[in-house]
Amino acid sequence: MNPYWLGFQRSASVHFSNPGVFSDHSPISVCIGPMYQRKRASFRFFNMWVEHQDYKALLLEKWPVLIYGSPMYVLCRRLKLLKAPLKQLNKFHFAHISERVSRAEVDLEQYQSLLHNDKDNEHLLA
Repeated sequence: MNPYWLGFQRSASVHFSNPGVFSDHSPISVCIGPMYQRKRASFRFFNMWVEHQDYKALLLEKWPVLIYGSPMYVLCRRLKLLKAPLKQLNKFHFAHISERVSRAEVDLEQYQSLLHNDKDNEHLLA
C-alpha cells in the first residue's frame, strides 16, 4: 500500500495463513472490496441567515463554548457545533424557496387584479 492506493478509498482485508509443512513462508490472502466514496458535506454559510431574527441568539448560544486546541481546530469545532442548528434554521425558514416565490407571485397577481378593480380600497393599497 502507498498513499496513491489509499486515495482510491477501497476497503481491504488481509489473511495470513499458517506456514506449510515444508516451508517457512505464510500464504497471504488479500481481499479488496469495491471503491466507496465517503460523502463529505462541506459547511456552507448562506448570508440570508444573518438577516433572520433567530440567528444572533443561535450564534451567541453555540459560539462561546470553551474549546481547547489550535486556532484552526477551535474554528472547525465551533463551525461543527453550529452546523446542525443552522441546518434546522435553513430547513424551517428558507427551504423550498422556489415554491414560496411562485406562491408569492400568484398572490401578487391576485392582489393586483383586485386593486385594478377597486383602486380606492385602502386595505388593498396597504
